[in-house]
Amino acid sequence: MRVLQIVHQFFPKYISGTEQYVLALARAGRAAGDDVRVFTVDPDWNGADRPETVVRHEVDGVPVICHDFPKQPVRNHVLADWWNPAVGASFRTLLDEFRPEVVHFFHLRFHGLERLEDVAGRGIPALVHLMDFWWLCPSFTLLRQEPVVDAGGARVGTRQVQCDGPPEGGYGCFDCVHTVMAPWAREPWARARHAERRAADEFPANEESGEQAGFAMTERPRRLREALQRVPRILSPSRTVATAFARAGFALPQLEVVPYAIDWRLLEGLAEPPAAGLHVGFMGTFAPHKGLAVLLEALRGLPDRDVTLHCFGRFGDFPDYDRELRALASGEPRIEFHGPFRRAELAGVLSRLQALVVPSLWRENTPFVVLEGRAAGLELVVSDLDGMTECVPPGRGRAFAVGDPAALRVALSAALAELRARGGKRLPLDRSIPDIGAQWTQFRERYRSMTLPCLPTRRAP
Repeated sequence: MRVLQIVHQFFPKYISGTEQYVLALARAGRAAGDDVRVFTVDPDWNGADRPETVVRHEVDGVPVICHDFPKQPVRNHVLADWWNPAVGASFRTLLDEFRPEVVHFFHLRFHGLERLEDVAGRGIPALVHLMDFWWLCPSFTLLRQEPVVDAGGARVGTRQVQCDGPPEGGYGCFDCVHTVMAPWAREPWARARHAERRAADEFPANEESGEQAGFAMTERPRRLREALQRVPRILSPSRTVATAFARAGFALPQLEVVPYAIDWRLLEGLAEPPAAGLHVGFMGTFAPHKGLAVLLEALRGLPDRDVTLHCFGRFGDFPDYDRELRALASGEPRIEFHGPFRRAELAGVLSRLQALVVPSLWRENTPFVVLEGRAAGLELVVSDLDGMTECVPPGRGRAFAVGDPAALRVALSAALAELRARGGKRLPLDRSIPDIGAQWTQFRERYRSMTLPCLPTRRAP
């Protein structure tokens, strides 16, 4: 079967959970004899004047077509997040050459909604996977910046709080993304002009102006909701994600909750943990929304001297946050940074650990690191947000108040006490988590049953 997977970024440059899941499914499909390929873009805006390229390469035997679209002509960056005709020609060429029997959209950021129309116009069945909250939130995390004021009412900073969807009809999103545009986008005259444009059924223009950026942001919720409602089949990895979409007003009767699977082969060779001391891990992106700073602060106040925290991830993506992390770790011998690791090294990394902390500040959508840690029998300590607590069954771990180092310290102490009571041994492997090969077989059955393409979206003039 010929299957084309669409994702917003991909290996070898981008290695987060979505990319890993797409690659794992593609490998499983090809191992089963199907022709699975990946189409992606390069969203790197550094050096935006570099020439347009369409590069074909392979990642672990999976053919990948990556379109580095020209960034210099992009004027309305809000619009470019969800509407991008620059990759249309190469995508349509690929559809005509490869002739996929189904297209599986994992992420449409920087691809543009019109890719759904390209597929529908050729009568190709398609489905969308809700890998995060991008359809609801331009920063994909459903976190928003809330002002912090002092006793006198003066603004002294901001803090991140949970968000249920675009505040102020989209205007509130400028507090989190493209903040420089906020003063112009929210002006009364701009709001009035947006209402006029909407009444005239205009489409946002690719112009570098606060007014057009504001129009693109306030059109975003409606345009994305309408496009998603036209997709015949939608998959959600968790009840948390499905609930968030329902709360935001996305009526999606075609949505089905399908929990993620993992590649159990990566856990082959899992060894017993070190005999000396207790070893706790953090695995993920060193990004503010992942909450590593909360964990470092909690560890510094932990009295146990036989505990080592192993942090696996890379510095460099968020320089200001990197400095905060290094400052928190300074002078603390119990904190070790190991850098990122290859997927083939997962068993070796997990073999070094007895517990895993996932201190994310956003809801997540089922972190793969939680599933893999649970599969390996690690004690889990997670933020008390639905996306994480949903995938930690009773007896497998505990939750703490999100963003609270003191609460995390208490939860971590309890997890360490459990480990000491078992002599440092892990929990049994959790075989209830499905294998990626079996999930591919199920997806293939879904693909075969699909006969309807996406309905056409509203094309920009």
